[in-house]
Amino acid sequence: MNTTQINQLLNKTFNIPVEIRHNSFPNNNPYAAIANLENTGFSFTGKELLHAIGSKIASLPSSNRDESIRSAYLYINLLDFNGPYLGYNQNVSIDTDLQTNRSNEIGIGIGCLIANKIFNVNWDTLEPIKGNGKRFDYRATNPGQNYVYEFKGTKHRSKQNEQITNGISKKVDMHNRNENYDVELIISAHLNYSNFEPRIVLADPPFDGFENAFSERSELLYQLRHYSRIAQFIGNIALSRALYQQSQLLLRDNNENINIDQLDELGYRIYDRELTLLKDKKLLEEMTTVNINNNDFIGRWITDWIPSKDFKKRKIYEIPKIYEQGERLEIFQGITDDHYKVLSSTETNRIRTLKEISRSSVNLENHSEFDIFGDGTVMSYRIIKY
Repeated sequence: MNTTQINQLLNKTFNIPVEIRHNSFPNNNPYAAIANLENTGFSFTGKELLHAIGSKIASLPSSNRDESIRSAYLYINLLDFNGPYLGYNQNVSIDTDLQTNRSNEIGIGIGCLIANKIFNVNWDTLEPIKGNGKRFDYRATNPGQNYVYEFKGTKHRSKQNEQITNGISKKVDMHNRNENYDVELIISAHLNYSNFEPRIVLADPPFDGFENAFSERSELLYQLRHYSRIAQFIGNIALSRALYQQSQLLLRDNNENINIDQLDELGYRIYDRELTLLKDKKLLEEMTTVNINNNDFIGRWITDWIPSKDFKKRKIYEIPKIYEQGERLEIFQGITDDHYKVLSSTETNRIRTLKEISRSSVNLENHSEFDIFGDGTVMSYRIIKY
């Protein structure tokens, strides 16, 4: 398989059948777009799924050595994008104990795509909800509207009923706390091997929780966490740590003493410190700039699915190679130069500027290898000889 073939494969559109359970969807916005999914199914490309998984399951770094798993490289081998249906590659041996985690990550990816495509939410408002107890996984916003989602994934079709029931239980608990939102949606995604038809189940029984996830300051909190994951996604662990620690400062500031300008200033100090502390300078050395249609993107090319120093997760999969001897697959994960400059800037208006950045000025039309996404990230796939 050469570069052109792999891009054609990942640009293929998959359509997954949708079933709706416990339907209490109103017939008006923001649910209007869901009404016909049982008839049409839900469609997305392989590249869109790999981006959603990669950018949304990237870890919030607990130390300056906590490099993110390169999930796009993993799932391009783990999933069969050329089978009768989208599903697991039948030639890949998956550790049974880890099937749940992989299926859940796929469920998160598909759930995020539904939130983005059907409800038109921005990627940087779509983040896991902080808190304890029975609660939904993700929150998102649009102007004047607050959404909560429960994302689940399973390799076993029969377990979807259990996942929906579990989500309903969480809804009941939230309603008992007298909490209500504009969208309260349970999404369960089932993928088996590629010769079995997948299925998405949506459920929206009447339900109510999470006021604290939708304040003005919480918008900033979740935006910082999103871009912390993106910094991991593109390979800058020091920047990821700085953004994550900024979000932690905001979370601990119960008296709301820190304003945005102070948070920006503290953020840059933290970034400078993290660059000093970073033991593995090779991580930053791997970052590069690519120019596509006169647009610069900052990121890195990756050639394996897991950081080399993460020995604990080695030998989990026997991954078949999709290329010939003497060749290797490379995946670029990056972000627009405009986004990167703002995130790593010394200016004290980074956060305000970030909200104003749009992908509208980026033109990648008719480029066969590079794809731009709504949060300013870009991905590319190529097979090269060495």
